[in-house]
Amino acid sequence: MSLFQRKLFITTPKTKETIKSLWKLEKIILDSLDFHTVVQKICDSVLTELGYLNLGYRIIVLTLVDEKRGVLRRISLSQTTEAANAQAASEIPFHEIEIPLNATGNLLIKTLQEKKPQVTHYWPEIFTPILTEEQSIKNQSAAGIKTSMLYPVIVKDRSIGVLIFSMIKDMKEVSENEEDLIKGYTDVVGLAVQNSLLYSTLEKTTRDLAKANERLKELDKLKDDFVSVASHELRTPMTAIKSYLWMALNKLSLQSSSPPAGLKLSLQSSSSPAGLKKQDQLSPEDLKRYLSRSYISVERLINLVNDMLNISRIEGRRIALKLEGTDLYQLTSDVVEEVIIKAKEKDIKVNIINKPYSRVLCDKDKIHEVLLNLIGNSLKFTKNGGQISVGFVEKPPYVLTSVSDNGIGIAPENINNLFTKFGRLESSYVAVAESGGTGLGLYICKSLIELHKGTISAKSSGLGKGTTFSFTLPSVGTEIAQKLKTDAPKETEKTKDLEKTKININ
Repeated sequence: MSLFQRKLFITTPKTKETIKSLWKLEKIILDSLDFHTVVQKICDSVLTELGYLNLGYRIIVLTLVDEKRGVLRRISLSQTTEAANAQAASEIPFHEIEIPLNATGNLLIKTLQEKKPQVTHYWPEIFTPILTEEQSIKNQSAAGIKTSMLYPVIVKDRSIGVLIFSMIKDMKEVSENEEDLIKGYTDVVGLAVQNSLLYSTLEKTTRDLAKANERLKELDKLKDDFVSVASHELRTPMTAIKSYLWMALNKLSLQSSSPPAGLKLSLQSSSSPAGLKKQDQLSPEDLKRYLSRSYISVERLINLVNDMLNISRIEGRRIALKLEGTDLYQLTSDVVEEVIIKAKEKDIKVNIINKPYSRVLCDKDKIHEVLLNLIGNSLKFTKNGGQISVGFVEKPPYVLTSVSDNGIGIAPENINNLFTKFGRLESSYVAVAESGGTGLGLYICKSLIELHKGTISAKSSGLGKGTTFSFTLPSVGTEIAQKLKTDAPKETEKTKDLEKTKININ
């Protein structure tokens, strides 16, 4: 026997027609598990299925306790003309009317605390302290409501909310039979709300687990990518270092009467570079070139390690932002000065085409790294005799910085992969030996810009048509700059500066 049936047999000799309606109502709200569907049916079904509209009931409101926020929230509202009129008259939207659980003089809170029904003819008693007395009366008048009955929604002896039944008639016109049915209805409402909340929690947990599983798959793939790229990036320069140093050491041993103490050389060993024999002689120029190549390879190794350290610090929020008003033109000029020698080696012109009007709020060192990385990328992938331009556009509350080149360009389908760890271009890792990169630089740039409340993007018309990288930073004195000051990671004992990396276009 259902909850409605037991209450009816105990309290009222209701007709079969009414009992059928109650069973139908119970089935409607208990068979549905979606929370939003259930709470709306709670407010609508009693009016339509029981015919309470004909009895003068016009507005039903379900409120539920939000313990985390310490308020009683309005969850759902019956879809009637009177309800619409009350909403139209209200200065505060329906769902934004939240009554503090510690509010005094509010009849809803009293209903919760005492777990007993209450009656009011005066809406200020249920809207205080959120709405003024004048506004509450205005809302009540717009809806044409005379009486509101407040019933606690109780689950396992705990008040979880209040149901408000508002009518266009006086309380003396409410029959005992109506009250008994409403009491039974609120019991079912408590059960329905509890079931739907449990179902919603289960659904959310399932979604969260699915997302976590997808994230684990992504991390597993990133791990494989990392091992592949790191192995390649470590092995290539180490092989070069070994070969060049082997040749340099053997050159020294051939010129000496005896090898340095503790050094044993086997010129015909399997580890010697292919084709090199004892009689081969290396000139001082060759030695210098080999040592220079070894130095470059060591630099690549250091850059790879530094990039990985930087990512670890950024993702672990172990870096602090030392924010200050910054002149982007001057900062960019400093970066251009650093790379100008490498640019001249490839006969590439680097121009700053204008000055921004606004100063930006940023960590100068971090944005220096971003600019160095973007301009360095353009140098790597622009052919001899090319051109790189840096420009600024005011886009309040931001300043947009763009680095454009007429280099090799990027296929449109590869744009989205640029800012991921070890992104792939044309089925190959970005960290190819020819570029001397690690495949991490753009990901670091994206992470740093997002820490500054900015965005970063790339555009290219296709292969051979150049590329433009753009990023935004908040202008000094704007609301977003103030939010950056509040949210930026602060310096602690655990925070460290970024490791510096060098641009290598050899």
